[in-house]
Amino acid sequence: MKNILLSIALVFSFAGYALAQFSPSYSPNKYQQNDWFGEFGGTTSMYVNPAGIAENDQLEVTGGFFSTISGAAMQEYGSVVMPWGYKHSFGFTFFENGATVDNSVNGDYTENAYMIGYAYRVFHWLAMGVNLSILQVDQFNHNKQFTMGTDIGFSLNPINNSKLGHVQIGIAFQNLLQPVIANASEEGQESYGFISPVFVGGKSDDGYAIPANLNLSLFYRGLNRALEIKGEISIIDFFHDEDEGGKGKMMEFGVSATYFITSHLGVKGRLTKEGYPVIGATVNVKDVNLFRYLGLDLEMSHDDLIEKKNRGFLWNVRATARFGDTREESIGEARYRRLKIEPENDYRAAMRLYLNRDFIAASYAFGKVQTKYPTFHLVDQAAFYKGKSFENMRMHLAAQRVYQEAIRKYPHSDQIPKYHFQLMNIDYKEGRYGDAMVKYQYIAQHFPRSDVKPDADYIAGQIKFEQGQNKDAVQLLASILPGNANYFYARYTMGIAYSRDSQWQEAKGAFNDILTQQASNQSERDLQDAARVKLGHIYFAEPDGLAEAAQLYGQVTNTASPFYEEAALALAWSFLKVRDTKNARPFTTWIIRNRPDSYLISEAYLVEGYCYYMEGDLNRAEVSLNRAIQLTENPTITKEQRDSAKVAYDGMKENFDSVQVRALDLARQLPTPRVEQKRAALRPDFERANREIETFAEFQQRVIQSDRFEASRQRVLGDAKLTSAVVSTRKAQQPGGGVSPGLDALGDLDDL
Repeated sequence: MKNILLSIALVFSFAGYALAQFSPSYSPNKYQQNDWFGEFGGTTSMYVNPAGIAENDQLEVTGGFFSTISGAAMQEYGSVVMPWGYKHSFGFTFFENGATVDNSVNGDYTENAYMIGYAYRVFHWLAMGVNLSILQVDQFNHNKQFTMGTDIGFSLNPINNSKLGHVQIGIAFQNLLQPVIANASEEGQESYGFISPVFVGGKSDDGYAIPANLNLSLFYRGLNRALEIKGEISIIDFFHDEDEGGKGKMMEFGVSATYFITSHLGVKGRLTKEGYPVIGATVNVKDVNLFRYLGLDLEMSHDDLIEKKNRGFLWNVRATARFGDTREESIGEARYRRLKIEPENDYRAAMRLYLNRDFIAASYAFGKVQTKYPTFHLVDQAAFYKGKSFENMRMHLAAQRVYQEAIRKYPHSDQIPKYHFQLMNIDYKEGRYGDAMVKYQYIAQHFPRSDVKPDADYIAGQIKFEQGQNKDAVQLLASILPGNANYFYARYTMGIAYSRDSQWQEAKGAFNDILTQQASNQSERDLQDAARVKLGHIYFAEPDGLAEAAQLYGQVTNTASPFYEEAALALAWSFLKVRDTKNARPFTTWIIRNRPDSYLISEAYLVEGYCYYMEGDLNRAEVSLNRAIQLTENPTITKEQRDSAKVAYDGMKENFDSVQVRALDLARQLPTPRVEQKRAALRPDFERANREIETFAEFQQRVIQSDRFEASRQRVLGDAKLTSAVVSTRKAQQPGGGVSPGLDALGDLDDL
């Protein structure tokens, strides 16, 4: 460090001698050409080069003053610089110059300057800037005026790395549009008024123009940021007017260096453009409570060291404070919000819509995440839930296209198996069993260890079950283990498949598997009720299983359960089987009163007729049996109804496909006002088409139930007709009003 300081002292001594020999002693109309405040390379160097503030990294406030020891001549200074994003910087600087003349009765001489600056980073290594300067002149209360000028500058940063350091080169024209100081009239110009500037190289007929100066600057920071060197050359009065006298294009230059002993303390030396040396120090603290950076600079010199100027001791104090985030932090925060926070917020908002079952809005919201944030880490999941949103609205065409597009766009996503499974599931829902099984084979081959493999096994097992291939169905469904969401459903289907093949012990095992598991939702609790009923039916058919069957039926106690009426009817049959009509009839009465649209109501009337018959009430028995016959005379869903619904659906499907395509297209677009208008216009068409597709889906479920009921319908119809004929015969033999006290036993009841 000692050698470095000695070297700097030698350089300054030589430069001081050179300045004494070649520095001009006079330049006409020089304005604020001292370099006490404006240093290129500093972040508030707007005065020297307006492009310099592009290097500003934080909101910075600077204040200071320069003065003689007597205080007779002073200059105050204040500056605010604010970065905006990566490319923009704004600045405001205020200079106050004042001088007192002894025994003056007209006041002091004042020149104030207000500078508004803007810098733009064209490239990472090039910035340009411009200043608007407003000068306020008060010449001893005799000549008062405002005038304006403009500066322009460029800053180049060709080197900026840890090895070579930071190099910054600047070129600027001060007063490219020159402010004009008007001459005072004989009476004096007492009031303020604006004076127009002159253009480059122009002349003023009624005053003098502030010189236009060319500033060339160099700034270097190196030695691990320990050394800063600044050099400036100014060509004064670059567009000199010979009529004003003096010499134009006079050259001044200055140099300064700062060495940081520590990161918080530095020593500095300077040779000013005016030709005298300056020494000083700088101290700073960082990351204190209020400030991110707080620095204090002190510089001192004597005006008579090189050339007599009779101002004596000079000193300068400057304080700099920086606040808030740096450019990097602000840009990083903005990028973080754009790439992380904003997409996550939008993703969560879309999930809330999805969980609230507002699927059309959810599809648009997930589409926004895909379109606006294509690099978001959950964009593949957004695509999955967009497809699920369409799928939940039975918009299978749109969902299918979403999954296919996602497979192409996100080939390395861990959602790929899910996309393929959902395509398989859509084929299953649409009844395209062959296409679904082709997709199942692809999943089994390419994703055998994925989370969707058990789900695919379940769908494949259901397809085999519906095709009547019970063994294949059982083989596929058996691989689904407890803990899987489809476990209850798989075991239930296995139980039915075993029952179809009369494998009663295996069926019991499948249904008992359901009952021994802890249900986690209402759907699983309903399946447990269904398993109790089906298991009860198996025991009911066994010679000694009636008690076990009745116990299982009795465990279905929730009247809201979709399987309660079947359990109630089975209990009625159980009591009827032991001739306990008193306990059997309340269950049939409950079904008749509370489930008028149930497929089991006709059988409830049949059991009720049996009860009345066994009690000897032939009239009531005949009424109940005839009601059972009426309800089972025709299929629940007729062929004409099926054909009519199919024709209506086919006519609607083309329009529904068009709605799906339009909705999918709108889900790919950002929610601009125009897009929102299109979405609002589509919603009535969507809601109408959705109601129609839901109505048809409900009708299809009724068709399935009707087909399942068909075998029972024929049995109930035959039994009701036979028993009704027996009742009619008994009534004819008992002319006592249809009451037969001896009919407490029905010999053929077990066969019926």
